[in-house]
Amino acid sequence: GLVVGMEKWITAKLPLVTAAETEARARNFSRELAAAGVTAFTDATARNDAAQVELFAKLVSSRAICQRTSVMLGGGNLDSIAAASAAARSAGISIAGAKFIPRGGYETNALAREVRYAAAAGLDCAFHATEVEELDSALDAIEATLQELPPERAQMVSFRIEHGAMIPPNFVERIRLSKAWVVSNPGFTYYRGAKYATEPGLIPFLYRLKSLRDEGIRLAAGTDAPVTPSKPLVAIASAMTRVALEGYPMNPAEKLDLHQAFAMFTTSAAQLAGLFAGAIETGRLADLVILGKDPLTVKAGELMNIPVDVTLVGGRIVYERGRPAVAHSDRADLHSGQ
Repeated sequence: GLVVGMEKWITAKLPLVTAAETEARARNFSRELAAAGVTAFTDATARNDAAQVELFAKLVSSRAICQRTSVMLGGGNLDSIAAASAAARSAGISIAGAKFIPRGGYETNALAREVRYAAAAGLDCAFHATEVEELDSALDAIEATLQELPPERAQMVSFRIEHGAMIPPNFVERIRLSKAWVVSNPGFTYYRGAKYATEPGLIPFLYRLKSLRDEGIRLAAGTDAPVTPSKPLVAIASAMTRVALEGYPMNPAEKLDLHQAFAMFTTSAAQLAGLFAGAIETGRLADLVILGKDPLTVKAGELMNIPVDVTLVGGRIVYERGRPAVAHSDRADLHSGQ
């Protein structure tokens, strides 16, 4: 595809990065994520292969990355499932599924074959869909796969529409019937509002939330970092206000309330990732974030300015506001990036 091809071309032109540099950057970014309250993330890069999974495994094993980590395999690298799974198990990370970009070289039948292969192997299937044509192609592949797979196998596989940037009304029923998740990026309506405001006719279909939820479509969300900053509180606030950074309204009819907006990044995200987390309940993983203010007491637009005081992963403090990056205590091992 054009996107993957461009990424490969740019990567080939960049200077090589040493293993030490990679680890240092991972530590810094992991700490940045922890400071934003991120306890788990999924890398959904479409070119991921077994080598990339092995790299993530090394970074997690060395504690350069402190978050719970999941990695998707690129749809063109499914022949490396066995090697990627072995590398993931060695570090306790998970293979989140297969990532497909349904355009630029993917014929409908070819895409459907790849999706069936991934689903038969027990992988969830995620589809990059920022354009209507991509959404249509993704749903074609999902529908074809559901017709071919035995019902018991189909029930074990989650299909994911990543981004769902443009969803016209005639696609809503198809998504509902496919039982696919829509993994939205509500932060885009905040950070890129000025761009979208130049095409007002598209705004009613842009990063839809409430209308999809009302139809029974399951919603989760991500920041899509580094395309936009990895700041979940900004994305949550955007889902509640539907107002761009410059003040443009972004279809207020799609607003969610606070509990619904938080759920996309907590309970729903944990469910989709297969983590028994995302809520404060007995028996769940102790992945917790302590905020500087009660989000129930501030206006939606002020939510994004609430600081994260403490972030815990598995009951272990990985970030504490005001503490240095290097610290030693019985409660935490906060060397850089953790």
